[in-house]
This record gives sequence, C-alpha cells and structure tokens, in this order.
Amino acid sequence: MLFFGTPHYARIILLSLLQDPTWEVRVVTKPDVPQGRRLQMTPSPVAQAAKEAGVQIDKPAVLKEFRQAWEDFAPDLIITAAYGKILRPWLLELPRRGAFNLHASILPRWRGPNPIAWAIRAGDTVTGVTLMAMDEGVDTGPVVGMSEVTIGDNATTGSLTQELAKAAGELLVQSLGQLMDNTAVRTPQPEAGITYAPKFDPHDARIDWTRPAIEIHRLVRSMTPDPGAYTECCQTRIKITECAYDEGEQMRGRARLYGNAWKIGTGNGVLTVTKIRPAGRKDMTPGDFIRGQHISGEVVCE
Repeated sequence: MLFFGTPHYARIILLSLLQDPTWEVRVVTKPDVPQGRRLQMTPSPVAQAAKEAGVQIDKPAVLKEFRQAWEDFAPDLIITAAYGKILRPWLLELPRRGAFNLHASILPRWRGPNPIAWAIRAGDTVTGVTLMAMDEGVDTGPVVGMSEVTIGDNATTGSLTQELAKAAGELLVQSLGQLMDNTAVRTPQPEAGITYAPKFDPHDARIDWTRPAIEIHRLVRSMTPDPGAYTECCQTRIKITECAYDEGEQMRGRARLYGNAWKIGTGNGVLTVTKIRPAGRKDMTPGDFIRGQHISGEVVCE
C-alpha cells in the first residue's frame, strides 16, 4: 500500500501500521524543509519514522513526478493521514481496493485541515477520528469507520493530537482486513452538522481580553504548542502556554501577580496564567518574568 502522511499525527498512525509485517508499505511524505537557526534541511516526522523502519520513502515536490513509479508499484490501497496535499483523480483511482483517509474529527463536523484545534476552540467535549473513502471533495467521502475520543478540560492541540493519532492507528489496523477484501460498508455523510476547520490566520493567535475567560482558555489550548496564543505586555510579545479560568471581576487586560501566577481580567471572569513564553525565551512563570523585568504592581496586557 501507499501511505501518505507528514506530521506527528501521521507518524503515530504509520508506526501502528508497521507493527504488522504482513503489509508492504511505501511511504509518501512532503520534502525536507529548512528548520532552526541554521536552516538545516529536516525530514518530516513520517519520513523519520519510515527511515528508522527501513521503509521506502518518496518525497515528491509534484505528485505526478512519481506517477509511473506508483503505477509500477500497483498498490492495493492508498491510506492518507494529514498529508497536506489534495490527491488528484488519477491517484485516487490507482489502488485496486480504493483510497482512504484518517481524518481527526467525527465527520461531517470539522472538515478541513485544522480539525483538532477547532474542536478545542469551539468547546467540544467529544471528537474522534473518521476513516473515510476518499473522493474529489475535501473530507466529503463516505464513512467506513469511526472512533470517539473525549476532550479533557485541559487538553491542548498537542495532547489531543497524540490521543487521536493512537485511536486512528487502532481503527486502521482493525479495518484493514475489510478494506482489503472489499467488505467495508461505506455510509454517506449526513448533510446536517457540517462545519469547517480552516487554518488559523496569524491574527487569530492574539488574545482579545474583552472575550470571556473560558473562551480565552480554549483559545490558548487550541494554539498550544503552536503557534501559541499571545498578548503584548511590558513591550514584549508573550505567549501564554498554561492557564485556567475562574469567576471573579478584574479590570480587563490588567495582570496582577499572586505568587508566581498572573490573574488577568477578561470580559467575563479571570484567567489565571501559570506559564508564559516571552519572545526569544523559554517557558517561565509570570513571577520569574516580572522579577527579571524589575517591575512591581500590576501590568497591562493588550
């Protein structure tokens, strides 16, 4: 089979698949990208896992460059998981048993490239993974299987991705037999309940202190670990990486230090901030930051 995937979510699924040596897997992932201060060319998490497992890896800049090679490989299945590119009709028609995607939501809720973060931001209490047959639409194909996952009160995009990837890997392994013998039931997605999960715009990461504390808490969790929800304070851009919300009244955007934590007033309630990341620095407590700035009294976040 051909396995298309790129980020950590797909890496965990691939590792579940590779535990069974029955399947001949050829991995397709995005090309290496420059990372870090030295802009060192770095392979994707999927490429790193495939290399360690000794699996053949393709890194096409343009998919059609590998068309002949994949036709010669003649895969029974294509499995995709957060690959990052749309597969063209010629590729969807290539595998003998079909092309299937592991999407990180309970479709049709949160179609699109950013379902995990949007589920947290919206305050959903349950999400999951959907195994679906691919068509030419974006996450519109018929459903083959689902697995639900509870969203914890303090779940972040990072932690929830880990849980969903594990569930997706288990769902794939359980479903492979039916996919291969063509007995999997394909159920069309309902027309009701469709929502979309686009990528965030850069301004989405900025905290609006006129919003309720519970909404800001969700925003911070949805932006953790990347890109990070931020505010401006003491002429410094500060990402909030750990917080909680509570009732109470305090002037909006005013941060008061209690021990090592900030309590910041919002449009409704108070946000208690226990970890921050000032620009160019590592995570620290607000107390450590304030003492390093030699500031006393409350500060303004905006």
